[in-house]
Amino acid sequence: MSANSMTPKEAAAALVAAMPSGVSVQQLEEYGIEATTEQARAITQEVLSLNLFWIFAAIEAHIPQKYQAALSELILDAMEAGWGTTVPVGSAAWTAYLNEWQVRRRRYSRLVEEGVSPLAVSAEAAELMEENQLVKAEERRNLLTLLIDFVPVDAYGQLLEDIG
Repeated sequence: MSANSMTPKEAAAALVAAMPSGVSVQQLEEYGIEATTEQARAITQEVLSLNLFWIFAAIEAHIPQKYQAALSELILDAMEAGWGTTVPVGSAAWTAYLNEWQVRRRRYSRLVEEGVSPLAVSAEAAELMEENQLVKAEERRNLLTLLIDFVPVDAYGQLLEDIG
């Protein structure tokens, strides 16, 4: 076992800690995006979905298969435990979110299988948010910038690669 080795529980905690927990109205304004509190909560859910997608992709790429399910379960358990408290999502129920996340995950996975870049996956997420009227069309570029900052794709892979 290398010096950087972590248990699945430690790895899950590190991944969850690396993930932004929410997007506030004020943060959106800093990116030039006007939103209500409810829109900010919905955007938080979409940002969370994209983060979880990339975390699970990093797990599949860097963690031996025999540990993947345990690590994935620990991450989802941590997210559920913080649902509505450390993860500010308003009135959305965890089970409803989880079902919607699975839809997003399949959609993003198809894009990755087609060979698109992480930025193209973020563009897909931005398009979804625009379609759902969470952002205006003219705010889309600002939203992409926010997604680059709030979805640290490379950090997840690096964290798991460093585990050893």
